[in-house]
Amino acid sequence: MRTRFLTIVTAVLLGTGSIAAQDDLYGVFNRLGVNAGISTEGITVGVATPITPYLELGLDANFMPGIKVKGTVNIGAGDIRIPTSSGGVDTYHIDKGELEGNFSRTTFDARLSVYPFGDRNAFFIAGGLSFGGKKLAELSGYCSEVARLYSEHPEYSEQITAEIDKYKIVIDRKGNVEGDARVKSVRPYVGLGYGRLVPKNRVGFRIEAGCQFMGKIKVYQNGQELNAVLNEAGDDDLSKIIDKWSVYPVLRLTLTGRIL
Repeated sequence: MRTRFLTIVTAVLLGTGSIAAQDDLYGVFNRLGVNAGISTEGITVGVATPITPYLELGLDANFMPGIKVKGTVNIGAGDIRIPTSSGGVDTYHIDKGELEGNFSRTTFDARLSVYPFGDRNAFFIAGGLSFGGKKLAELSGYCSEVARLYSEHPEYSEQITAEIDKYKIVIDRKGNVEGDARVKSVRPYVGLGYGRLVPKNRVGFRIEAGCQFMGKIKVYQNGQELNAVLNEAGDDDLSKIIDKWSVYPVLRLTLTGRIL
């Protein structure tokens, strides 16, 4: 009887120790992982911690290198004829110009991954927020014919504008056009995939697909939001992006590691 009692007590203690060890695996910062990867948001690095077998918290920084998109935009000034002092006429044909969008920025993510099957399966559904500057892209361009017009005829006072999406951006007297495209500074995110940010082993792999909800892209110049004045968006690549791109697709491949 005494031997049986000791056996039962030993089993209970071992079982309790096993449960405690299992519980120690979870809870914020009881375990800690680091990760690095590539995605449509750029180069990604982050840290993560499991909260329960069903929840995992991740914090990431994303560095988007300078991706440039060029477009041939309408200027619409047409032929400008200016009489000269000698009795002649100077003609300037201004109908097209090159505009470039530089998509380079740094963003930060806070995401909660939900594992419906707990430890049995690494499938997850993720939700969270993406933080970053409002500027999605810097817009810049140059028109030599506009620069020549203002240089040869400084008395010419009418504004000349380039057309992008449904907006008109003023070209300055040196032929330069500058502006920026902006979105919401805080963007909701949803996604799904397979793999854990804090793997059971020391190293793991994770794949994720999702989207950010950026909202309507708005065009600014000199810090002021421009009003849409055109009936139709332009047919260049930049205009199509600004007109249609309200949801940002995210595809992420991540190498994960556990350090605690």
